[in-house]
Amino acid sequence: MPYPLSADPISVSRWIGYSQFLNHCGSERRALTEQFPSPDHVLDAPASVPLASWRSEIMRGSKRDYSCPPDSWVMTMTDDLYSPLLGECDDAPSVLFGRGDYSQLNKPAISIVGSRRPSLDGRLLAQRFAYELASAGFVIVSGLATGIDAAAHRGALEAAGHTVAVVATGIDTTYPAVNRTLSEAIVENGALLSQFVPGSAPKRHHFPRRNRTISGLSLATLVIEAGLPSGTLITATAAAEQGRDVFVLPWSVRHQAGRGCLKLLMEGALLATTPEDVIRGVNWHRPLAIGHASSTHVSVSGGDGTLPRTTSQTALLEALGDGSHSSDDIARLLSLDIAEVHRDLVKLEIDGQVMRHDSGCWIRA
Repeated sequence: MPYPLSADPISVSRWIGYSQFLNHCGSERRALTEQFPSPDHVLDAPASVPLASWRSEIMRGSKRDYSCPPDSWVMTMTDDLYSPLLGECDDAPSVLFGRGDYSQLNKPAISIVGSRRPSLDGRLLAQRFAYELASAGFVIVSGLATGIDAAAHRGALEAAGHTVAVVATGIDTTYPAVNRTLSEAIVENGALLSQFVPGSAPKRHHFPRRNRTISGLSLATLVIEAGLPSGTLITATAAAEQGRDVFVLPWSVRHQAGRGCLKLLMEGALLATTPEDVIRGVNWHRPLAIGHASSTHVSVSGGDGTLPRTTSQTALLEALGDGSHSSDDIARLLSLDIAEVHRDLVKLEIDGQVMRHDSGCWIRA
């Protein structure tokens, strides 16, 4: 069973020292964790056992004042409730810190990943796929980043399903801060998870390791929208290396933010245009609870145009993506004044980069 962390700051500090020592043990991590599954086991071991360095690390941690939020816990890779899928991976984290419902780690999961700056279509598709997959019984795993990650978590929550956020910080930090409310909702309806000790900042080298944990927890990874280059491709590559399926949504060759998806498809990833494609692909036999999947598709219309001259026009073109959208929807997504959106759309129309349908909606030319 996981160990609770919230009540005892000294316990938190000792677990930090315990975990930091294991991070430097390479292939011996698993054997050490099996023999000494907690800081107390290390400290209580007979003096004849050569554990001086480990004891020193644990006791050094005890001198620091750490605390964790409510509902915090920690588990090792030898815990019965450690994710069996993640445990199959050679580089599975020795220790996981978490908040919320750790039982979610033992349920069938699909990870949904993609761009931090998706188009409007990408955001809507992430939310729709997550909603339908959560309704079908999958836990949705993602990374709490802005864009596709946040949309996937919200889609699962809207379906009254469960979602797990794997973060690149300690569990006592929310990054990005704008997702603090979302983070708390995930704790209430799933779990927040980190392989990094409390107090850890979002360092660049944390993210590739976090991405491998996201894919490791999952039966399959679904890439919604990704450009080139993209950190999303790291997660997709990790999933393939871990022997998991990678599903990818197709985009027009003229949609720059979807070129990473096309690259993955050319390399052998599985095509997905509806949630049923993912469910059938992972051979999930539970009855489908999909209400809108038949209308979920990726538009293939659009064009590349030329690069816009202003930041707001760049954001507007990215938001349009491959789809057809009203100026009101664009303004709402970008949090811009509708008059400003209209001005940019007219300028882009004159430049030949966008065009307006008879319906009043806009697409890239």
